[in-house]
Amino acid sequence: MLNEIFRNIFNNLQHIVPLYTIGVLGCCVPFKLRTMKKYLLIILCLYFLVNQTSRAQEEICENCIEYTLEIIDNKLQGSSLQFAGYDVSMNLPLDFSKDSLTIDYLFSFIRNQDIKGEFIFPNGKTTEIKYSLIPYKDTVTVFMKTSNGWFPWDKIRIGNNKLIFSYDYWYCPPADNIDLEILVLCFDYLKDDTYWHQNDDRSCDDDKIDKTWSLFCAIKTASIEKRGEYNHRGTVIQTTRFVIDELHPNHGYAHTLMDFNNDKNTKFNDIINVLNIVKNRIEAELDKDGE
Repeated sequence: MLNEIFRNIFNNLQHIVPLYTIGVLGCCVPFKLRTMKKYLLIILCLYFLVNQTSRAQEEICENCIEYTLEIIDNKLQGSSLQFAGYDVSMNLPLDFSKDSLTIDYLFSFIRNQDIKGEFIFPNGKTTEIKYSLIPYKDTVTVFMKTSNGWFPWDKIRIGNNKLIFSYDYWYCPPADNIDLEILVLCFDYLKDDTYWHQNDDRSCDDDKIDKTWSLFCAIKTASIEKRGEYNHRGTVIQTTRFVIDELHPNHGYAHTLMDFNNDKNTKFNDIINVLNIVKNRIEAELDKDGE
């Protein structure tokens, strides 16, 4: 029986562990019960460690960025290999000690305190991060609110006083009824082509004064009006990006909404068409969730 278990593990390991490792272990294992127990434990441990590492790596999504934060002074700070130069920090409670860094403690002080940090750009500029906890994937996770978007953390783990997590840079929040209200207001702003302009600079003060709107400013202003704040990766604006990408693949836009709006080939009807597609998708998502 034990021989059969050993052979099954040995065969499975060939798909995970380099063959020379199996060879070194395998050639030394006499099929005697007492000796086999020792080597079986070694191989089981090796199998578990390699399998868990491989599984963790496979589960990181295509658009995810992984960060490793270390304790520096009284904050967690670090960067990402995929997003080099863009650092993330989190201020720690005054009573924090290195030995207390666990996921439970992390969640506890974020839940009970006003925890902030910074998103640091390569040129040294910073923008504030506000941390909270939100429901996510049938559990609870850390939520990172920045001027560039709001992102839930995934694959959180702690080891050697380092905090590792990933987030989906293209994360689109689940739709809700307020998203439909935002779109209704966008259509109201853009009643006809006399209320639309093609000189978007992503600064919306003039739009509000002149009552003429770019696509971006219509969505941003409506989002603030309905939600009281603006998420640069909110459901409506993120879905709008996706729709433009699908309708105009390989467009080369640096700022999707602004550049699409200002494109000489874009007409007012194109703007309305995009908003209609976004509205249909959000309605379909809400209908599906309500089933």
